[in-house]
Order: sequence, then C-alpha cells, then structure tokens
Amino acid sequence: MRFELTLLGTNSAVPAYGRFPSAQVLNIQEKRYLIDCGEGAQMRMAEYGVPRSRIRQVFISHLHGDHIFGLAGFLSSQSLLGRQGPMDIFSPPGLEAPIRGLLGCGGGLSFPLRFHLVDTGRHQVIFEDKHTRVYSLPLVHRIPASGFLFREKERLRNMRPEKIKAYNIHYRDIPAIKGGADYRLPDGRLVPNEELTLPPPAPRSYAYCSDTAYSEALVPMIRGVDLLYHESTFCEDMAGHAAATGHSTARQAATIARMAGARRLILGHYSSRYKNLGPFLEEARAVFPDAELGEDGKVFGVEWEGG
Repeated sequence: MRFELTLLGTNSAVPAYGRFPSAQVLNIQEKRYLIDCGEGAQMRMAEYGVPRSRIRQVFISHLHGDHIFGLAGFLSSQSLLGRQGPMDIFSPPGLEAPIRGLLGCGGGLSFPLRFHLVDTGRHQVIFEDKHTRVYSLPLVHRIPASGFLFREKERLRNMRPEKIKAYNIHYRDIPAIKGGADYRLPDGRLVPNEELTLPPPAPRSYAYCSDTAYSEALVPMIRGVDLLYHESTFCEDMAGHAAATGHSTARQAATIARMAGARRLILGHYSSRYKNLGPFLEEARAVFPDAELGEDGKVFGVEWEGG
C-alpha cells in the first residue's frame, strides 16, 4: 500500500520560476490528505493527476496567503462537480469566517464543510482514521502556525500459515493471536506469540514543518521520521533575515533533520529571490547527506520495511 507525497507547490509568498506557493497531497493507503492550499493548487492537482474528489481532509498550517489562497477555489470547484461528502478542514483560528464569506458569495456549497481548530501551541493528536494519526507540531512563525506529523497506525502481526496447520488453530482464535496474544493448546501448553506470527511492517511517517524559524523544540516530536519536509526559505548567508521573518535556512533545516534522525529531508518554501536552487542542496547536504530538493511535481514515496 502506498505512502506517497506529491508536491504541488514549493515556493514561498510569490510564485516564481515555475514554482507555485505551498501545497501538497499525501497519499496513505489510498487516503488523500491536502496539506496547505496556496493559489493554483487545484491546477497542479489536475496537471499531476491527483484525484481531487478523493480528498476528505485539508490541513492548513497558518493563515498567510501563500498557504490558503487556493482553498476557496478548490472547495468551489468541488461543489460545481457535485461533491456530496463532507470536507474537514484543520487550521489555526481565523480561517472559517473568510472562507465561508467567499463561498457564500456564490451561493454556498453542495457538501458539508466542517472546520476544526488546531491549538498551535500544543503537540497532540488532531485527527485519526482507520490507518493514520495526525499530530500538530508547534512552529515558530510571525503568526500562529502548526506543522503536521502523519504516522501510520501499527498493523496487526502476520500469522505463519504453517503454524496454523501445525497447531490446528481455529479461525476464531486468529484475531487474538494477530493482536499479540499467546495460544494455549488443548493440553494446556502455551505457545508464545513470537512462534506463531511475524512482526508487521514498521509504521511509516511524514512531518511537514512550514513555516517556521529554526526550532530545536521540534526534534523530539519528529524523532525517527521517515520523510521530513522542512521549510528552507533562504540560504545561510541570509540567516539573520530568516530569523527575523520566522523562516529557516537550508542548513538549519538539515540540522533539524540530523538531530531528529530523519531518514530523508525535503527542502522547500523557497524565496522568489532564488532562481537556482543548487546552493540550497549543497548547503543542506553538507550537514545531512540525505537531503533532496523539493520541486513542483516531484513525488516522494516511503516503502514498507519488515513484516
């Protein structure tokens, strides 16, 4: 089952050099989650073959325009296409009124729109479904902002077919064994679970950290994450300006990735002053070799390991 991130926009406030503002879609086992929705996001979804009708949840990091100006258009288009299922939007306070105001100008929507407030000062579960939990990540920005950590729920253990036959295990006992229980034979002997099952694949994870100044407080919250998108608005020669505006440099993003033990780092949210992104990658890889440039249209996957 897929765990796949599609980048729709990787620039910061001003679109430039073919880079749109922030937006991305995460596919976890065929559930699609929209993360931020800068202008042009729905155009990118069409261009990159992202099924817009499959999106049920939208996660907005903060209320700067480059992260929300595509949202009303996306929702309006869904209504025009006859959507009936509800849409849940998770964001800091202040988003509902302007979005409902804009949509109300056109007569409203064909589907229920539900807003959920995110406490940007707390790290906590804000959403979960059958396969995934989503956690808020407090960020350091000029206005309240939250990143998001998506983590798969741990799957059940896998039965060894030969053990089912060897111990004549009844099918009614299998769910408990897959859940970790030992098995007691008719003669009273106890067969340990480890003999009967194989461990499941390790849960996969993705962290979205944008927009934020350098913050080591993130490290324990994202430790061991498989895939980390950390904003890198500037190169290191503008570190002072980055701090003053609530942003990070590529080197700082790489430092957080290294400290957290992330497996891969994706850079993004580039300032429009940069046409050539090569220096970002060079700067990051000097600190964290498994860094990659985020670019519009790029897809990053995480494979299951073990199990």
